[in-house]
Formats: sequence, structure tokens, C-alpha cells
Amino acid sequence: MRAIYSIALTSVAHLSKIVTGFILIKLVAMYLGVEGLGKLGNFMNAVALLYLLAGGGVINGVVKYVAEYNNRPRALLSFVSTAATYSFIVSVLIFLLVATFSARISSYVFGSSEYFPAIIFLACAQLGFAFSNMVIGVANGLRDTKTFAKIQILGNSIAFPFSWYLIAEYKLLGAILAIVFSYLLYVFPAFYLFVKSKFWGRIFFTGFKDKGFLKLFSYSLMVCAGAISFPLVEMLVREMIIRSYGYQAAGLWQASIRLSSAYLGFFTIFLAYYFVPLISAENNKNEIGRMVLKFLIFVSVIFLAGATVFYIRREFFIGLLLSHEFEPLGDLIKYQLLGDFFKISAYVIGFVGVAKAALKLYLAAELFQGGAFLLTTWLSVQQGFGLEGVLVSYVITNFIYFILACAGIVIYVKR
Repeated sequence: MRAIYSIALTSVAHLSKIVTGFILIKLVAMYLGVEGLGKLGNFMNAVALLYLLAGGGVINGVVKYVAEYNNRPRALLSFVSTAATYSFIVSVLIFLLVATFSARISSYVFGSSEYFPAIIFLACAQLGFAFSNMVIGVANGLRDTKTFAKIQILGNSIAFPFSWYLIAEYKLLGAILAIVFSYLLYVFPAFYLFVKSKFWGRIFFTGFKDKGFLKLFSYSLMVCAGAISFPLVEMLVREMIIRSYGYQAAGLWQASIRLSSAYLGFFTIFLAYYFVPLISAENNKNEIGRMVLKFLIFVSVIFLAGATVFYIRREFFIGLLLSHEFEPLGDLIKYQLLGDFFKISAYVIGFVGVAKAALKLYLAAELFQGGAFLLTTWLSVQQGFGLEGVLVSYVITNFIYFILACAGIVIYVKR
């Protein structure tokens, strides 16, 4: 019953995020068109990148160690204090770095340095990202799905009308602000729930020599690898598409991956906040193998059912969630869905590495995934295979990644 309750709460919370995300894409599509979405693609990735890196990107580490220390109050408080200190220090360093190079980053993201104030605003916002991620990480480590759900639902409820007003009133500038606020507004319910928690007034600043810093640093390295393998690679791929096929094709591809990230989020959040604590607490390799198989079957069946419905009714969903300008996406979405099937299946196995803090293995897997996608996409563009070739490259990359992940878990269990 607890698992079903957790899944239901997590699903409702993420559904609110998906709805808000789709509305944001729909508003951009309505007011700025396909090319507008293509132009905003790099900024969307920049925001997603800083959301991952904010506070050192240690949310999975926080979930793991809070779950481990749950029955040891003193150790739990000490670790949460260490994590809060680490997160704050890294966030300040990120702010200084991004603000210093804001003009250069703006030139890369927007093609012009005139948007550097938006980059500085994003640098400030990531301090809020770090705080809300810390609260969410602690809550999920304690398996407190209510707190996670409240933060998500309340934050998304505030973001919806706010984003609509900004995009309708200020067009491109409003869309830039709305993208940042769609992540930042979680900070308000997170702060309220933190004040109400048992940690309020008890968190203390720890020294740099704290052993917890080293544990968390390994998760920062994992997130950096993830950032390279996904958001940064996306930016490079988008540049290839724009140079070879134009903003129209880039807009279609951006819409495809935004749809993908929305429904994949259901699975990644469930795995990160329910599956990881279970694996973290389990030391028997045979039992871990059984749990992986169980969750792999569960996730695969649910994904295939949803993907089948989406594909059969793709014209309806694309028109509803985007606009009729994106109808050409209907001929390409099958590749995105197939690639996502292999990707989420591999992630079930990959989260074992996160749960066990297997730094080297995780880094190798993430860098391989990003490098393989970049290479296959480059080859496809060189051969002139068009946008279809880019999406086929995505399928090939994730199929290979899934096969390697399966081989890895078999070796891990039998060793």
C-alpha cells in the first residue's frame, strides 16, 4: 500500500509539473511560433543545466544518505547541515562564475550579448533552485512524499498564471522570465515547509574538512557528467541542426525533446525518490538484481502502454499540446518514443549506480551516452539525413546504452 500511495502522490505531483511544462510550451508556440521555440531551446537547456548543477547537484546524494541516517537522529542532523553548507557554498561559486561570464554565455545561448541581464538573473535564481532541491532531497530521503508533492503542486500552480501573463504581455522577454520562474517558484512552498519541519533552527554551518563534503562531491561529479551528456550535448546538437537545417527543424526537435522530458520525468522522479532509497538500504546483490528486474518490467510495461496511446493519437496530442505548426513532428515522434523506451529502461539499471555511489561507473556511462549521441548525430548530419537522422541517432545511442547497462547489472549481481 505504501508503494501505491507513493506512486500516486508522486504521479499527481509530477502531473502538475507536466501540465505546467506543456502549457509553457503551448504558450511559446502560440505567441512565438516554431522558430521562437527553436531560438529559446538553448536557454531552456541552460536553465535545466543550472537547475541540475545548483548547490552542487547533490539531490540524489541527499536522498541516499538521509535514507541511510533516518534512524540515527544525530547523524541525520549532522549530514543535513553538511549538505546545506556544501550546497550554499557551491551555489555562491556558481553565481560568481555565471555572472562574471554572463555576456559571453548570452552570446552563445542567444546569439547576442544583449541578453546578459537574463543570464545574471538565472545565476541569482539558481540559489533558489539549490534551496528547493535540498528540501525536496531531504523529504524524499525520509520518504515523505507529501512534502515533495506539496512543493511540486503549489509551485506549479503559481507558475501557470504567472507564465501566461509574462509570455502574453512581453513575448520573447516574457518567455525567458517564465522559463526561469517555472523552476524558481518551488522555493516558496519549500521555504514554508522547511519552517514547519523538525530541521528549522537546527541546521548549523560545518567546516570544509567535514567528511560529508567528499561524499557529496562525488555526486557533484556525477551531475557534471550528466550535464555534459544531456543539456550540453543538446546545445551542440541543436547548433548542428540550426546550421544545417534551420530554426524550423530546430524548433521541431526542441518540441520533441520537451515532450520527451515531460513524460520521462514521471519515471525518473519515481526511480530517484522511491527506487533509490530502497536500493541504498539493500546490500544483498541477488535481492538487488530481483528488485531491478521487478522495476524494469513495471516501468517498461507502463511506458509502452502510454507510448502506444500517444503514438496512435499523435496528431491530436501534438495539436493539443503544441499547435498545428508542429504537425510534421507526427512523422518523427516514433523515433523519439523508441529511443525513450531504451533510455528509461537503462535508467532503471543506472540508478543502482546512483544508489551505491558508484562514481566511476556512473561517469563512464553518462559520458558514453553523451559522446555516442553527439558522434552519431554528427555522422548523420554529414550524410544529410535530415532531422529524421538526428532522431534515429538517438534510438541507436540509447539501444547501445541499454545493452551495456544490462550487461553491467548481470556482472554486478554475479560477481
